[in-house]
Amino acid sequence: MKTANIQEFHKKFVEEYDFLYDNHDNVAGFDEAVDAFDTMIKNDSFKEFVGEFARYRNDYITSDREAAAFMFTMESFGMLN
Repeated sequence: MKTANIQEFHKKFVEEYDFLYDNHDNVAGFDEAVDAFDTMIKNDSFKEFVGEFARYRNDYITSDREAAAFMFTMESFGMLN
């Protein structure tokens, strides 16, 4: 799995999360992003990166909005290819 600078990833994650919040999660691809997170969390390298991100921000990914923001961020960094 392609990696990213965790600081830059976090910055983009916050932007994505705020966008979802401002739009009440009514965003194209929201449900698909949540489903993709739920599926990919079974992958060891993905799980490792999620853990690294959780340690960096000192908080777990616990909500659908956070999961979607995480996946949208991964997509914007080209990490899903």
